Amino acid sequence: MRRFIAIGTFLIVLVTFSSYTYFRTFNATEAEAHGFDFEFKGVNLVAPISEWSDHLPDEFIRSNINAVALNPYAFVSMEEGTVSYNTSRQWWGEKTEGIRECAGKLHTAGFRLMLKPHMWVNHQMYTGDLKFSSEEAWTTFENEYRVYIIDFARLAEDQGIEVFCIGTELREAVATRPEYWTRLIREIRSVYHGKLTYAANWDEYDKVPFWTSLDFIGIDAYFPLSGSDTPSVEELKRSWRSWMLRIDNFQKGYKKYILFTEFGYRNTNRCAQEPWKEDNEIVNYQAQMNAYEALFQSFSWKPWFAGGFAWKWYSDDYFKKGIDIDFTPQGKPATGVLEKWYR
Repeated sequence: MRRFIAIGTFLIVLVTFSSYTYFRTFNATEAEAHGFDFEFKGVNLVAPISEWSDHLPDEFIRSNINAVALNPYAFVSMEEGTVSYNTSRQWWGEKTEGIRECAGKLHTAGFRLMLKPHMWVNHQMYTGDLKFSSEEAWTTFENEYRVYIIDFARLAEDQGIEVFCIGTELREAVATRPEYWTRLIREIRSVYHGKLTYAANWDEYDKVPFWTSLDFIGIDAYFPLSGSDTPSVEELKRSWRSWMLRIDNFQKGYKKYILFTEFGYRNTNRCAQEPWKEDNEIVNYQAQMNAYEALFQSFSWKPWFAGGFAWKWYSDDYFKKGIDIDFTPQGKPATGVLEKWYR
């Protein structure tokens, strides 16, 4: 009996130690002492309206940012299945000319880049719900999306851009037409020789069928965490545990680095409840700071975490004029959290 009790006690201690080891996170003092060397300490750049902004490299350096995501946009018509880009109504920095110049300026200044195409769908449809009712419409869309993506893959190759993202939050299109994406990835590989990823939304990353063909598992990390107005860092870290366990188990099946292609929170009450929503208008800088801090404390020590790109950072100063609530940490106390973890 004593032998069984001893064995039982040993197992309890072992399980307790293992749980602590898995869920441990570094505290602020350890972060200051050690820093973290994950690969991408980045932001998603809101496109310049009409020209390059010379102040950007200095802003990034002050915030310890080492990587920038550039986002060329296209517009999808659900009626016709067409994909339009480089149009006259777009901002300069969303089009080929602007992307090329921004990439050159940022590379010259020493930053690493990800080219991450985005789409707007008419009727205010979320891209993850994009799904056509006829084979003809699917074929039109896929042919035009292919032209759009290959065009920017060639630009990424020409500019030496380090990471190319093949799509952003296209849950239904990926689930419905997986063979198309497999063919597209092969074609992208034929013209672009950097690293590839896909920006899966937080609720679809574990359903994407082509991770084995890519280099990074990309996640737009808007996981719901807390309904509190101002959740504490500790509360948010506890909420992260179940999501982290799922991500960790998922990653073991692929043994690839995980890249947060987007992450971020608005400076409002309940910013971590459903981070993708923009319906709360009560300013809360502390909530935004806590949400950033909890994310970094939870993930920065994981060996598979490649870092990520905060959503978002403005090129032009218009965001300072009358916009008090937004995702950007720019000009807010949350910038200090980025500076600490990005150093």
